[in-house]
Parts: sequence; C-alpha cells; structure tokens
Amino acid sequence: MFRTAQPQTLSPRAALLFVNGFRALLLLVLFTLSLLPGSDGQSLIEGNRQFYAWSGIYLLLIGVWYLLREGKLGHTLQLTLAIAADIAMMVWLMAMNDGIHGGFGLLLLPYLAAAGLLSTGRYALFYAAIATLALFSYSGFEHWLGLARQFDLSYSALLASACFVTAIATWRLGRMARASEALAAQRGGEIANLHHLNELILQSQRDAVVVLDEDGHLRQFNLQAERYFNRLQRGQLLPELLPLVSRWRDDGSPALSTFVEHSARGRQLVGRLVPVPVPEGQMRGVVLFMRDMADMAEEAKRVKLAALGRLTANIAHEIRNPLSAISHAGDLLAEDETDPARQRLLRIVQDNARRINGMVEDVLTLGRRDRVRREPIELAPFVAQQLEHFSMSQPDAAGAVRCELADDCRLSFDRGHLAQILGNLLANAWRHGSRRPGSVRLQAGIAENHLILRVIDDGSGVAEADQARLFEPFFTTESAGSGLGLYIARELAEANGARLDYSPPGGVFRLICQLAHD
Repeated sequence: MFRTAQPQTLSPRAALLFVNGFRALLLLVLFTLSLLPGSDGQSLIEGNRQFYAWSGIYLLLIGVWYLLREGKLGHTLQLTLAIAADIAMMVWLMAMNDGIHGGFGLLLLPYLAAAGLLSTGRYALFYAAIATLALFSYSGFEHWLGLARQFDLSYSALLASACFVTAIATWRLGRMARASEALAAQRGGEIANLHHLNELILQSQRDAVVVLDEDGHLRQFNLQAERYFNRLQRGQLLPELLPLVSRWRDDGSPALSTFVEHSARGRQLVGRLVPVPVPEGQMRGVVLFMRDMADMAEEAKRVKLAALGRLTANIAHEIRNPLSAISHAGDLLAEDETDPARQRLLRIVQDNARRINGMVEDVLTLGRRDRVRREPIELAPFVAQQLEHFSMSQPDAAGAVRCELADDCRLSFDRGHLAQILGNLLANAWRHGSRRPGSVRLQAGIAENHLILRVIDDGSGVAEADQARLFEPFFTTESAGSGLGLYIARELAEANGARLDYSPPGGVFRLICQLAHD
C-alpha cells in the first residue's frame, strides 16, 4: 500500500521554545550591555534599578512561558499573549532609554518577524497593530506630559510602518516556506512510492536483475539475483560480471540491448545488457537481465509436457474412438471363415489396429509422467519378478538373461515406471542380441552415491549415425516399431530424478538412479 508523506511543519511546542530561546538570548545581551560602560563613562543601557526590575520581570515571564509550553492554553493564544507581553516590555525598555529616539523600539521588529513566520496572515497583522497601538499610546502619553519632542510622532509612524512591513513580509516568507516544505514532503512521498513500486516490479521479475555502475559496483538487485550470486550487498563488486561491464564501457556501444552469456558460480547464464540513460556528467549505469540456462531448459520441458498433455488428449479423442470402431468391425467380419483371402486382409487390419492402439497407449503414458509415486525398491527381488514377466511374453528368453547384481541394491523409483523402463530395455536387448543363453546381461552396482543399472546385449550396438537420434520420439530403425519406447523410457527416468543413456560401443544402456535412504 502506498504511503503519503505528511508535511513536516514546525510543531507548536518547538515554535514556542524557539521564541522563548530568542527572548532569553536578548535578555542576556541587554543585561551584559547594562554592565559595560560607554565612552562617556555611563552604562550602555540606562535605567539602573528600574532596568534590573525590568530584567527580573522579563526573566519571570520567560520562565512562565516555558512552563506553559505544554499547558492547556492553545498554541495561538499562547503566542498572542507572549507577543503582546513582549511588545509591552520593549516599549517599557524604550521608555527607560530616551524614548523613541533611543533606538530600542527597533527590538519590536524581531518579535514581529518571528510572529509572522509562526502565524497566519491576519494574526501577523494583529500583532503589528498591537505594536502600533503601543507606540502611539506611548507617544500620546509623552505629549500629554509635555515631554514630547519634535518629530516624535513621525518617528512613531515610521516605526509602526516598519512593524507592518516586517510582519507582512515575514508572514509571506513563512507561507512560502511552508508551501515549499509541503511540496517537498509531497514529492518525497511520491518518490518513496515510486521507489516502492520499482522494488515490487524488480522483485516480480522472473529474470535475475542487477544494476551496476560503470565501475562495476552493485547498485540494485532482486531476489532471483541473490539465488545466482550469494550474499549480495549494495556497493560490492561482482568479479563474474566485471568482464561484461568492462566490455560495455570500453566499446561504448549505443545499442540498448545485447545478448550476453556468462558462467557464474557453476551456472550458465544468458541474458540482456541494457545501458541506463543518465544526464551528461553523471556516472553511467547498466542493467543486466539474466537467466540460468538450466532453468530455461526446465521451463521448456514444462511447456513441452503441457503441449504433450494436450496432444495426448486429442489423440485419445480423435484416434481411439474410430480405432475402436474399426477393431470391433474387424472382429465381426472375422466371424466369417469361408473366404481365406478375406481372413488374411482382416488379420492385417487387426494387427495394424493393435499397433496404433499400442502407440496411443504409449503417448498416453507420457501424459501421466508427472504422476510419480517414488518408493524404496529392493532391486534383486524386483528384477526377478520382472524377468518372470518377461519370460511370459518371450517364452524363448526364459533363463537366458544373466543377472550380476551387487548386494543390498536399493533405489528410489516409481515401481510402475521402473517396470516399464526395464521391460523396454530387456525387449530391445533380446531383439538385437543373438537370443542365446547369456546374450542379455543385467548388471547393477553403486558408484558415486548412485545406483547404476546396465542392460547389455551381445549385438553390434547402435550405428554411430543413429546414436544422436536414439531417444527422439518416433525414431526407429525397424518397420514394426513405433519409435516411442526409448523416448518414453528416458522421460519416465527423468520424472524419477534418474538418467537413461546409451554407452557405446556395443549394446549397453545405463540407468543411473538415486539410492533409497533409510
């Protein structure tokens, strides 16, 4: 959720403390001046005992104002009473020091300036009006006593005008300052929200994103980048990426993007390099969008499986239903045994229908490769059971397969998938071998914390030209085969975290599986 920054204005308590601090400082300066003699031997401030009484009263007022800073009186009322008292005290000080001609009336201006900064326009004018009323009241009182001198009224009018100008000018300056402060706070909030939005976008990227300056220092990154480069910190150098940054900086290519490929901590990364446009004179930067090729391959595999699932659904609907009708019609026609030629054609129809149905079953098996139920399997009894089933489908292979299994071979695998893989490999080995006792061998052993199962026949093996396409779907060197057996076997192996490959020379297939842990 976006955050809205509030204007950081001067608080009432801080404003009162500021004005009170100014009063205390002014009192200290005036009291010091009263102790210093002038050129004529007289003190710089007249008044003697009366001045010390004035100082005591003013000090008492400062203390009261300090104690009332958090009282029940409102901020505006406190400020108004304080400024009015300050005006009265300054007029009294002026009266003690040669009246309007003494120059102490100018001390009214700082108070009116502070009041104008801390208040609204009408209050600033009100404070200036109080000062004007006090000045003219003092001038009228002097005139009534017969102590007024020529031009006293003019001096009072000029000083009153200065009070109004000071109050209005400082109020406008204060309003501009508060508006600028509010605008800065608003812009700061917008920048903070934009930064937060950029963070969300950056973290939602599937690619690993790193932002580097032209010296190669890390400026920004996302969680995916931390997966590729452990323990990232802003400002650090990534040695793996320095060659890319150096090449970009030295070439000065204007291209906005270019493909890069790099190896980082055992990962093969591929991605884009995008320069960041910056104003003239500022340090340039570059953004790298990277992905692990292994992740890309895994994603491509998921896409392939999704497409394969749709394909199997279409095959089941578009092929199996008419195929069932053809097979059923062939069975009905086969009941007529009077025509041998018809019987031969019907056998061709039935054989090919069974072949197509087998292909459909194989493809549907691929669609179920993600339904894996891995379990610990003791290899020796499992192989014995599978050899018994194989002998039932290939009676001439009974007792012809020789087993060489290490002791205590246990693997983690889906039992149905392992049976299908082993049955396919045994059928291929028996078909391409010499079909004599011992022509097919099963070997199993443990190496590098993996169980390796080998199916070996004594045939000539796969031709070198065909080895690259051996596990491709629908690739076969026989007219009767579907070309899906080895492809399905490898897919099922990968679904169980295993690997099936061909190991030349000769007919040797290896199934490398994960060991079962107790």
